[in-house]
Amino acid sequence: MIWKPFLVAMALASTSVGATLAHAECTYNLNADGVQAEWTAFKFTSKAPVSGNFADTTLEGPREAKTLTALAEGLSMKIVGKSVKTGNPGRDATVAGFFFAFMKDSGNITGKATKVEGDDTSGTVHIDITMNGETRDVPFAYTIGKDGTVAAKASIDILDFRMKPAYDQIHKACEGQHTGDDGISKTWTQVDLALRGNFTSNCG
Repeated sequence: MIWKPFLVAMALASTSVGATLAHAECTYNLNADGVQAEWTAFKFTSKAPVSGNFADTTLEGPREAKTLTALAEGLSMKIVGKSVKTGNPGRDATVAGFFFAFMKDSGNITGKATKVEGDDTSGTVHIDITMNGETRDVPFAYTIGKDGTVAAKASIDILDFRMKPAYDQIHKACEGQHTGDDGISKTWTQVDLALRGNFTSNCG
């Protein structure tokens, strides 16, 4: 569910990055339109993946700065949970109506990066994710390519966000579709998160 724009810049915000590039006169720009927040849920006892993203996300914070650290400061993301997109309109309606509809705050999600541990190639960025009225620190492992692409991954358990009622509703609604060859209906509480984006730099 959660949250890529802020992640993108936050992943770049390590002290070592700032120190490495401090000597150069640069301008760093975040490509906000290229930031994507993706999620993967799982069904069946065999743990088959079901992936998607969100059509309605809002990035708040700076888009340009003299350092990567400054670019990261103040970045956050708001996600309208009911705007979920999986490539299957019927599934989208089910997830919106039987999962996000049973969450607080109309199923909306927010994320804000708080700390980065690593360098300009890889590390961990901590993001405070607020969902269903609960806030949790979620560590994302990130990598940064030489072309400015950023990718970060994390995994959460939705029950950590007190989402048992929403989980029960989606599991009941999808009981048949989540029944595997073993005859067992299984909806996992684990959800994997992936953030992708990129930045550009102009150094004189």
